[in-house]
Amino acid sequence: MRIRFDGKTVVVSGAGHGFGRCIAETFAQLGARVFGCDLSAAELAETAKAGVQTEMLDLTDRAAAAAWIAQIERTTAGAVDVLVNNAGGVAGQEMRPIEEVPDADWDRIFAVNTGAAFTLSRAVATGMKRAGSGRIINISSGAGLGPSLTGIQAYCSAKGNGLRTEKKGKGHWLNGSP
Repeated sequence: MRIRFDGKTVVVSGAGHGFGRCIAETFAQLGARVFGCDLSAAELAETAKAGVQTEMLDLTDRAAAAAWIAQIERTTAGAVDVLVNNAGGVAGQEMRPIEEVPDADWDRIFAVNTGAAFTLSRAVATGMKRAGSGRIINISSGAGLGPSLTGIQAYCSAKGNGLRTEKKGKGHWLNGSP
């Protein structure tokens, strides 16, 4: 089987390292026009070597995240074909009992892991519907399947939100993967 993504626009969040970089590079190797974002300019510079167009972006800034998608759609003169919501993590949190977790720490983890995916998904939805196709892939974690083993309860809760798989109408799918 030969899979190609020639002529397709792919967006990958968290593309600076790890899974995100690998996903972005692979789509680029398969012919897609790939756009990736992350917080680290140095890490994005490495990703860009594979032909990925990169942007340093804090996805917890919802207006900036939506503006980035709008810019991509203007640049490509079309809808995003594939969105990979990969950005996430523990946002610098450390293990502590739940009764000691400040609201701001809890909220930051949800903003990074759940809010960013929602914002990017909402931003691509109109274009995908207009085009009659599109795929949104949410990268999650097995941490969302059970209680926290790390003492970072918000991470488990946020990742549990990412494990949902739901058909979103004709030609539109939301895929979650643990």
